[in-house]
Amino acid sequence: MIKKIIYFLVILVQFSGICIAIFLENLSSKKMGVARYLTYKKQEFESTLFTPANEHLLMYLLILGTIVCLALLLIKKGGGVVLFAALVNSIGIIFIQFEKELQAYHFFILGILIVLVIQYVWITYFYLRKPEVK
Repeated sequence: MIKKIIYFLVILVQFSGICIAIFLENLSSKKMGVARYLTYKKQEFESTLFTPANEHLLMYLLILGTIVCLALLLIKKGGGVVLFAALVNSIGIIFIQFEKELQAYHFFILGILIVLVIQYVWITYFYLRKPEVK
């Protein structure tokens, strides 16, 4: 029972970051305050976290993550967790390359990173735990 609750909370946290970014992007065309906030945050993020060098590093990390997830999928016959992580890595790569004109672009990237960190922790737990003896 507790495992199901934890699993539900993990899924909720993962998708809440992406849903918030979608909500902000939707409101940016309707509410001027949200548009101003996103413009301010865009300038702030571009000068601190998302410099061109950091974006290239993030891109290489996403490519490496995709390769590792696909290798785990082929070698260990991993389940849906590894496939989902590989899919999110691929979406992150596509998103970084082609979606820079979105107002909430940086929030989408942060949401994708939150999902990936949770997935990597989940994969690490899944593959490093000892099998139960029956």
